Amino acid sequence: MKNLLYIILISLPFAVISQQNPKILVCVVVDQMKYEFVDRFWEDFGNNGFKKLVNEGVFCRNTHYNYIPTYTGPGHASIFTGTTPSVHGIIGNNWYKRDDFSPVYCAGDGASQTVCLCKKPHENINPGSGQMSPISLLCNTVGDQLKIKDSLSKVFGVSIKDRGAILSTGALADGAYWLNHESKWITSSFYRNNLPEWVVRFHKNYSIESYMNKSWMGTTFEYDLNKILLETGPSSIKSSPKGNNYTLDFSKELIKNEDLGTDEHTDLLVISFSSTDYVGHKYGPDAEEVKSMYLNLDQQIADLIQFLENHCGSKEFIISLTSDHGAGTSPIELERKRLKGGNFVSREIFPELNSQLELKFGVPNILARYSNMQFYINYQKLDSLNISKKDVFEEARNWLKKQSSVDEVYSINTLSNSLISLKIRRIINGIYPKRSGDIFLTLNPGYIEWSTKTGTTHGTHYNYDSHVPLLFYGYNIQPKQIYRNIKITDIAPTLSILLKSAFPNACTGNPISEVFQNIDE
Repeated sequence: MKNLLYIILISLPFAVISQQNPKILVCVVVDQMKYEFVDRFWEDFGNNGFKKLVNEGVFCRNTHYNYIPTYTGPGHASIFTGTTPSVHGIIGNNWYKRDDFSPVYCAGDGASQTVCLCKKPHENINPGSGQMSPISLLCNTVGDQLKIKDSLSKVFGVSIKDRGAILSTGALADGAYWLNHESKWITSSFYRNNLPEWVVRFHKNYSIESYMNKSWMGTTFEYDLNKILLETGPSSIKSSPKGNNYTLDFSKELIKNEDLGTDEHTDLLVISFSSTDYVGHKYGPDAEEVKSMYLNLDQQIADLIQFLENHCGSKEFIISLTSDHGAGTSPIELERKRLKGGNFVSREIFPELNSQLELKFGVPNILARYSNMQFYINYQKLDSLNISKKDVFEEARNWLKKQSSVDEVYSINTLSNSLISLKIRRIINGIYPKRSGDIFLTLNPGYIEWSTKTGTTHGTHYNYDSHVPLLFYGYNIQPKQIYRNIKITDIAPTLSILLKSAFPNACTGNPISEVFQNIDE
């Protein structure tokens, strides 16, 4: 009896400690969500989605990306590594190799094979959709550190876009899932060699047709989703609110079938909602379609909260929510409102600048490639002809500065000699020399790298691209709003403290201390 009592007594502290961790941390990343959308659509939100996150959680109202360019790949990598492209190496969604200027995709991995429902990994109808992994990511993520701390913790990523699922979870993730062109959930041999049976069942029970069988309508638009599906195929779900429903339903099945959030080993799931980005690019942030997307997303967030409460217990989980970037105002809206700004069309600028350099130096194609608002110089050609790199840069800079859309032009040397400003810091934070270009440009306010008047894109250092929402809700999170400046790199160390794990190994951010302070303190 005495021995039994002793065992019970020494077990109590450990039982208490085991309850001090959330069962699961669900990190939501909303692709192309501008900070202002929370307030802009507030009156139309329900009470159990965004309003619940804001009213019962921590809302960081002054969160910004601290590098250029602001794209999906770098965004997800930066959120979960706690550092910038200058360290983690994901400088864009795409870039070029320095030696032969061949293209590189941020999540590409030719050594990995597609794992899908298809009969063969690389049928002609599905080329390379699963040749993906985090091989280009140069440091650890929050999920990697959680796995190092506790191998029984599980880490998964889900996104329509492969880079959203892969770069957010890291090398030690238990799994990452994304859609192929037929909108089937797939993965790669980096993670496993076959699809789990529950994924096979999901595709039987959740057909694309069942999502796309109604109309999507607002006061100014109505789209027959079934007709769109028949005309453009299964990928059309990505550009409608139903794409987020599809993502959420898959995520809930993953939680249930992979037993996430069921024991004392805290799990991590990243859900990246991508349909907001597809619709934002197509219509622009001021379109009613975008508002409709966020009203639907509000319901999906409410659904996620209710699901986690039923699955894990009331507030036995934590939800974080942020975005990988914002978006600029559509050029047509700028014209309507007589605001400054417009288009920067790189596919026109690049050949024109190359022609200008040829006139000056008598050599064609001095510039080899363009990507991420960066030009790659063909140094081998310059060296063979004894042409000064500095002279090429100065000629390119003088010509580019004449374009109404261009703010300033830099090289590595001019950046190192510039007075440090917020903009200069952000440019430097976005450069990884072994992958980045040689000539860097910034656009004037209101200009976007986009070829049409309608729709929008992102990539600049201005607030419309860099300012994003950041919310924390759930286990031991006390309501408050934070107005001081927070960098996107501060999210990872904050998540790490919530998980009681080490910071990612190359983390340069700082924890958001207010998240851990009691509201009465």
